[in-house]
Amino acid sequence: MIKKGAGFILVGLFVFGFWGSQQSIKAEEKIPQIYTCKQVTGKIKIDGILDEPDWQKAESIKFLHLPLTKDTQTQEYQEAISPGSGKILYDKNYLYIGLEAKDKDIWATMKDGEILCREDVLEIFIKPKKDSFVYYEFEISPKNKEWTLMWPRRGARSDKAAALYNPPLKKAVKIYGTLNDWRDVDDKWVLEVAIPFSAFKEVTSPPQAGDEWSFSFCRYDYSVYLEGGLEYSATAKLSKIWFHLYEDYDILKFGN
Repeated sequence: MIKKGAGFILVGLFVFGFWGSQQSIKAEEKIPQIYTCKQVTGKIKIDGILDEPDWQKAESIKFLHLPLTKDTQTQEYQEAISPGSGKILYDKNYLYIGLEAKDKDIWATMKDGEILCREDVLEIFIKPKKDSFVYYEFEISPKNKEWTLMWPRRGARSDKAAALYNPPLKKAVKIYGTLNDWRDVDDKWVLEVAIPFSAFKEVTSPPQAGDEWSFSFCRYDYSVYLEGGLEYSATAKLSKIWFHLYEDYDILKFGN
């Protein structure tokens, strides 16, 4: 992706220490992690600021860099060059997700319903049931625009399902920097979203303590500060650069 500016060339400043040192995770350690989703004890205000006590107690999940190769099975998993982290909570009505994305070049121009992954975007993949092919994708951009999809099965054309799927998300984005200005250096953007459990069509009641879902947080980061102008990253240790590979997703275990 080429950003605005006539004749502008993406210049690679790709160094592993760009945002700080990266920690390696060997490929043989690619075992799905189990993360505890804590139940909130107070009110969560959806404002893009993760300052409530419940957020401070939630487990933090780091984004991992996915190399620009066909598969990553022989690679070591390292923390993303543009670091990111996610947290997740729940109550009887909502699944709360807080994502922080370090980003020196925050860029988003698209509208709701457009293919947001052509620009900076955070993506939430959730598969509530092991015995069902159905899973969900929630894409949200720094402009707080969304593209939501219910996949009836992987690989299926889901245009019709996507068009009919418009869950009432509560969401907010806070940008620490400037949007759509590659000439300065931004810091990060933070997404906070509440997904109602009614958005998951095959879930007839809110999850109970001990229930397990599969999930991954994923990211496209387009930047003039990255080699090739793009980094893929995800919280799950994906076997290849394909965010729909739910066999590799981590496990979300609902707590008390």
